[in-house]
Amino acid sequence: MRLLLFDIDGTLIRSQGAGRETLAYALEQVFGTVGPLADYHMSGKTDPRIVLDLMTAVGFAPDEITTRLPQVYELMAARAREIFPHRDMHPCPGVPEMLATLHHHEGVVLGLLTGNAHLTAPMKLSAAGIDPVQFKVGVYGSDALDRNLLPAIGIERANQLTGHEFSGYNTVIIGDTPADILCARAGKVTAVAVASGWHSAATLAKYQPDHLFENLADTQTVIETLLAK
Repeated sequence: MRLLLFDIDGTLIRSQGAGRETLAYALEQVFGTVGPLADYHMSGKTDPRIVLDLMTAVGFAPDEITTRLPQVYELMAARAREIFPHRDMHPCPGVPEMLATLHHHEGVVLGLLTGNAHLTAPMKLSAAGIDPVQFKVGVYGSDALDRNLLPAIGIERANQLTGHEFSGYNTVIIGDTPADILCARAGKVTAVAVASGWHSAATLAKYQPDHLFENLADTQTVIETLLAK
C-alpha cells in the first residue's frame, strides 16, 4: 500500500488568485479589515496561520481570532461558490493524466494535504475540473495551525479508513513549496517537490527533497517515482 498526499495550490491546480479573493471577502466580513493582505505571502501556509498573521498585525488578540475561524471558513466557502465557477481555474501540467493512471493502480490511496480549509479545498479542485471524491483521505489547514502537524493526522486518518498501517516508509507528500518539503521532513515521509507553483526548481532544491520535478507532465516517470519502494 502507498499513501500519496497531494498539496492543492500550485501542485494540482492553479486557482488564479481566487483563494486570496475568498479570504479577503471573509476577513472583511468578520473583522472589518483584510490587514496587510496585499503584501502577505500565503504560499505554503495554512489558512488559520494566514488569518492569525494578518489579524494580529492589525491588533486583534489571538484568542479572538481563533474563536472566529469557523465563521471565516464558512464565509470563504460561501464566496467560493459565487466566484470559483467564473475563474479560469485549471489543473497543473500532467495532473489529469497522472491521476487517471494512479486510479488504476491497486494499493494506492490518494489523499490531500493542504493548507486550505476543509470547506474550500474540494471546491477548488472541482472548479479546476478535478473530482475531489477520488481523494479518500484529507488533511487540511483547518485541522492544525502548524502545517508540520498535518502528516501525522493524515497518516492516522488513512490507517483508520483502510485498516492498513501507513507510516513514513510508505507515505509520500507532493507539493510545490519549501513548506511542503519541511512538512514531509517533520512527518518523516518521502518529499516530492514540483516547481509548478511559485517556487523555482532551484529554490526547491535547496531544501533537499527526495525527488524534484519541474512539473508532473512526464506521467510514467512521475508514477514510477511516487510508487518506488
